[in-house]
Amino acid sequence: MFSPKNKIDFLLGLAVLCIGGLSLAACAGRGVPGSWLLTPVDQPVVVSATPQPSPTETLALEEIPTLAPPPVTLVAEITLPAEPSPTLSATASATLQPTEAGTPTFGPSPTRTRTPTRTRFPTRTPTPSRTPTVTQTPTPPLAFMRIQKPGPYSKVSSPLQVEALVSPGEDGYVYVELIGEDGRVITRQALDYRSFMNRYFYINPQVPFELNTAAETARLVVRVQDRFQRPIYLCSVEVVLMRLGRSEITAPQIVQEPYVVRSPREGALISGGVLRVIGLARLVNDRPLIFELVDESGQLVSNAVIEHSQPYGDLSHVPFEVFIPYSVEKETPVRLIIRQESATRIPGTVWLSSILLTLQP
Repeated sequence: MFSPKNKIDFLLGLAVLCIGGLSLAACAGRGVPGSWLLTPVDQPVVVSATPQPSPTETLALEEIPTLAPPPVTLVAEITLPAEPSPTLSATASATLQPTEAGTPTFGPSPTRTRTPTRTRFPTRTPTPSRTPTVTQTPTPPLAFMRIQKPGPYSKVSSPLQVEALVSPGEDGYVYVELIGEDGRVITRQALDYRSFMNRYFYINPQVPFELNTAAETARLVVRVQDRFQRPIYLCSVEVVLMRLGRSEITAPQIVQEPYVVRSPREGALISGGVLRVIGLARLVNDRPLIFELVDESGQLVSNAVIEHSQPYGDLSHVPFEVFIPYSVEKETPVRLIIRQESATRIPGTVWLSSILLTLQP
């Protein structure tokens, strides 16, 4: 009925149909449309299907490496057939293409963390008491003029070697005097320092003397005056003069300024008929403190005398306040003189300082 050749062709066709039917059946069972097998493609593709997801899952297609060199973009859309269970539609897409290495992103630079410091705890502030406290006064300055050598009651023979810190008066002179026990002037020198006006320096004069007795107590005085011959400053020390013998020198006792005036200041203009003087004092002896207002003619305009105490405790000076009434008819320049008189047999002033003021009615 068929020739052998036709039989062979028939059998081959029948085998192809059977194989195709079986392939279609297998693909339908796995959820792949049969049209895929019947549609030619340019490149072979291998698709791997995962088990059916649950209703809340999304199907993902895994990329299976193939032997084909170029990358392939595959978009697959799968619709599951209706079943008694809830209908599930899933769309899966996968893009296979080379990607560039990501550029690193730098975050903010780390900031420096401050180390916590120890917090100070509040301290208890003592409540001020009603007990008055002594207010320390500023350290008084060194004496404007002073005798460094000899010290008090040094035993000296002629000539007396003097060392003193001075500043010439308005007339340019420094006066050095030696006064005996009876008030007589044993010797006097007027040292000319007009070439050193307004300067402050040490002097080392030699003071010769002659005695009629073996020894005598005397006062060594160094002073300066203004152009009206009013005293500006005076300092002194008592010594023992010897006709013969070796000198014995003691150390000075007065180094700081004995009388410090805080108010009024030098050159102040005073009005109202009363001069108020505020200051500090360290008395050189136990005699009263004398305040005098002397005009340019040497006349005493007014004065006051106060008893003052010696310093105590850590105090070097004791504060004072004095009111000096005055009466002038016109503006009058005066010198305020603060001094103390001698407490020994030798009369006269032992220390003196002064400032210039102008009095108004």
